[in-house]
Amino acid sequence: MHIKSESQEVSGRKPLSPSPLVHRSIHHQSPLACSKNFISDINLKLIVITRKRRKKESRASFIDKNRVICVNEMLNQLLLVSLIGASILGATAYKTKQLAHSHAKTISSNDDFIGCPTNNDFYYNGTINSPMYPYNYPPNDKCYYYISAEPGKVLKFSFSHFDLESCCDFVTIYDGPTVVSKKLVQIGGPASTVTTPGTYYTTTRNAVITFESNPTIQKSGFSMQYSSVNTVSPCNRDIFLVVNGLANVGTQSNFEKEIKFIANQLTPTWNVGLDKVRVMLNLQTDIDYAIIWAADDVPTNANVTQEVLTMLDYIPDVTQDNNTDLECLFRYAYDGIGDSKEFDERYGIEKVVIVFVAANANDDQDYNESFEFAHKIRTEQDAKVIVVGMGTGLDQAKLSKLAYASGFAFFSTSYDNLQLLIPQINNAICSGLNSQCGP
Repeated sequence: MHIKSESQEVSGRKPLSPSPLVHRSIHHQSPLACSKNFISDINLKLIVITRKRRKKESRASFIDKNRVICVNEMLNQLLLVSLIGASILGATAYKTKQLAHSHAKTISSNDDFIGCPTNNDFYYNGTINSPMYPYNYPPNDKCYYYISAEPGKVLKFSFSHFDLESCCDFVTIYDGPTVVSKKLVQIGGPASTVTTPGTYYTTTRNAVITFESNPTIQKSGFSMQYSSVNTVSPCNRDIFLVVNGLANVGTQSNFEKEIKFIANQLTPTWNVGLDKVRVMLNLQTDIDYAIIWAADDVPTNANVTQEVLTMLDYIPDVTQDNNTDLECLFRYAYDGIGDSKEFDERYGIEKVVIVFVAANANDDQDYNESFEFAHKIRTEQDAKVIVVGMGTGLDQAKLSKLAYASGFAFFSTSYDNLQLLIPQINNAICSGLNSQCGP
């Protein structure tokens, strides 16, 4: 848990050369000069080279021999350059067999990569087979497969066929976008985690799969299916809850109803966990003061419920927190998800900010500043803002424009009926990206 105050900030706020070719000289005439003379006489009749007439042989012979030597010299140099180029290209092709893909990563190896896909990026749903499947895979092979789930989902892997030399050939699944990501499983081979495959789920949107074979025994390989799924309820998300502890909720009774709704009704519908629905909490008690719980502070449903209920101890009388505005809720949300220590977001998992609003903006400036931070949450932090309006007298049309898009703002005129909003809130949490900003 962290106390975040803006009193310490300046201005009153603390936002959260290759060697030259050796050549012979001909009558002190360089190959370059030789080539220039040849080119300048290119329009002369072929008699220059073939010597149709033998009278004036002494001079014509000298000219012709000199030019023939020039031609031969140029051809010799072209041949030499071609041989050198072929040698260099051949050596390069022999020494650096590479597997290229569109992630700007290149993996060099002496392996053959026979049967590995040239385009090794895969998306959403499909099947990946071992090289040459259903025939035996080649020896000394190593293939890389980069897979991405649909936005907002994770990946599921299952095998319909698996036949490898268990001691030495293996498949590895990495839970992330690179081979330095956490290893989800290694099936077979040295340091294997399992010898027979099962069904596996990533915790992020991306995965890398590698297949390696040794020189000895080859078998029929594998056929693996991948799909984009949600593994938790309502879906795999990182959620930042901005709880309203300001006097504009009206009464302590209203504040208690807000707290109990979040602790006992809303968050219990989520499968909270660091690899599931990751939750962060922000209790706003003043324009320039908030209490923050990072994901590590509330790693389970029980922790979330306990810590949210504890907020009642921090604010025994909400009516005393009368230094209020609308902008602070969105400013602290923006600061919170921009602070990696507090938000602790996961790569490839969508971010959602839920802001509990109890009053309209104090004035146009307050509203415009709120709108600016709500927009920055989307454009800079790539997160969705869900507005939950509580109580009467709210300008729903105007407050809805602070939400991520149309259909991401929900209102209850009674604090007693907040639970009716749960299906709509959860649906918005899992909704796909929208190109519209506001209704």
